[in-house]
Amino acid sequence: MSERAVHPGYTFVPMIGHPIAQVITPEPMNRYFTTAGIDAALVPMDVAPEQVADFFRFVRGWSNCAGVSITMPHKQAAYTYCDTISDRAAQAQAVNLIVRKADGTLAGDMTDGEAFVKAIGARGAMPAGSRFLLIGAGGAGAAVAHAMAKAQAAVIHIIEIDPARRTALGDSLQTHHPNIAIADRPDNPKIVDIVFNATPLGMEPDDPLPFPVATLADHCFVADAVTKPLVTPFIAAARARELGTLTGEEMALAQLPIQLPLWGFAYSP
Repeated sequence: MSERAVHPGYTFVPMIGHPIAQVITPEPMNRYFTTAGIDAALVPMDVAPEQVADFFRFVRGWSNCAGVSITMPHKQAAYTYCDTISDRAAQAQAVNLIVRKADGTLAGDMTDGEAFVKAIGARGAMPAGSRFLLIGAGGAGAAVAHAMAKAQAAVIHIIEIDPARRTALGDSLQTHHPNIAIADRPDNPKIVDIVFNATPLGMEPDDPLPFPVATLADHCFVADAVTKPLVTPFIAAARARELGTLTGEEMALAQLPIQLPLWGFAYSP
């Protein structure tokens, strides 16, 4: 594999999604670049699904591009345009980060799961031995499920409206983590220790809660992937019950120390 491209002068990292207005990562990452004296910028770009192929063709020839950050709904599509992928991306069948190599080849990785496990651990939620409820088996959800399995969760419950996607994630988890029990929606929600909303529910004011918080146990930890609003109704309901929480913004911030070195940038907290 060729080395990561080294760019004299200014370096760009485009962040693609559709829509893109909800993302919060550009602000803290660009603030870090400024504080650290790094001549680089993370640039949010709204790329429609039908234009993703053209976008990655362009990136291959973009010599001062360190790589790409990927958010909904492109994580699984971006996976197909990578020349090489990490093991964790292969498990999730999705990428949220691509490194552009010096020869224009693209190396995909998926850091959502590692960031999630580290972030909830820092807030006192322990994955090992837990019953984990995942809502949404897309790219981020799949990555987090695999990371929770690697961290030795006891049971992973999956709620997913697409039967094929639910089956694919369940099969993948059982292949890579045969000692983990895989289940559907729990009959008794009070057995759940950690719940994660990996769907877009909460982005719109009239969205229903992804799961009824009132049915959860007092010890349950609640996490949400949605970054805008900063405090979703799901997180607000959990906080009203004094449950532990992780917001989408906090999960995004946990990505910085993982992602920046992969693009070749020094990181010092």
